Amino acid sequence: MSQRLRQAVKFEKEIALFYLEKGAGAENLLVQKLFLELAKQEIDHLGFIQAMVQTSSQTTLPGNNLETAIKDFFTRFQPELLKKEATSTQALVTAMELEKAGLAMYQQFLQAATGEEKELFDKILAYEQQHLASLENVHFYLTGTGDWWQQDESRRWNWMNT
Repeated sequence: MSQRLRQAVKFEKEIALFYLEKGAGAENLLVQKLFLELAKQEIDHLGFIQAMVQTSSQTTLPGNNLETAIKDFFTRFQPELLKKEATSTQALVTAMELEKAGLAMYQQFLQAATGEEKELFDKILAYEQQHLASLENVHFYLTGTGDWWQQDESRRWNWMNT
């Protein structure tokens, strides 16, 4: 296993555990749902990387659409309930920092990798970008900051603020 793959496995384990811990302890329902969905995806990434290493061939990374899962959850509740207990958003801020670090790592790995490893990092990088966008959208929704409208429109979840 290359050093890059070992680092990727370590990162995916650590961030999955972070999301499980923070999701289980979150008082806000929206944050809890988001973190538990993210934990599932990070665990999928971990399994994807380990399967590739063990079989030396690409397996299929599950195509779970995070935005769809959160939107389905979001539409079942009144906004007042989803914003309840939203006073502490530090876990979201920490998660965004972790995802940004992961993105930087995977971008660096992508540039250095070749062949199947390059394809792997390209796929995971796309998922990590979705993770960061989801965290930003939920953070903006809960904090009500005007920065939300300044975000790249392709990453903004307009349905959250309608």
